[in-house]
Amino acid sequence: MSSTAQETYVMLGSEPIWQAAAACHGILATAGVPHVVLGGVAVCLHGYRRNTIDIDMLVRPIDMAEIKSALLQADFTWDESLREFRTDAGIPIHFVAAGDRAGKGSEVILPSPADERIAIVIEGLPVLSLAALIESKLACGEGDPRRMHRDFADVVELISIHRLDGSYARHLHKAVRPAFRELVRRLA
Repeated sequence: MSSTAQETYVMLGSEPIWQAAAACHGILATAGVPHVVLGGVAVCLHGYRRNTIDIDMLVRPIDMAEIKSALLQADFTWDESLREFRTDAGIPIHFVAAGDRAGKGSEVILPSPADERIAIVIEGLPVLSLAALIESKLACGEGDPRRMHRDFADVVELISIHRLDGSYARHLHKAVRPAFRELVRRLA
């Protein structure tokens, strides 16, 4: 039987990551701020059980003042030099702005977390849909050679776990379809 993402983080000794993601979600939900998990925690929630050292949240830029206020009231700390929040356990939380490019020079624009077509709930956390996650990972990897191996590896694992084929590319931005199809081809 497959383990949940939460069980995976406990097993890997990274329970504080899960606790921080759940706490951050609770705070933002209480404040009425649209948000979704992306990055490594989202990859884990979509079935590729791997560890990560931080939490990435997609938010609207217009909500940043409210987010900062809510997290500071909940005793999260703000590190201006790193532009991140930290939990009392030291877990970094990064906020990624909807409307920004998903990768350097990419045509892919990060969607709004308020868009119900890209926000789904897995294990009680709002997370990017599989297509939006794959799209953002490919765009980010193509835009940064230092991240390419990690982001493309995540996509390869998601393709394998979900048994995706080249036809799934129709759900992705046209700019990342060739990279997706190439990864599928190499897995065959």
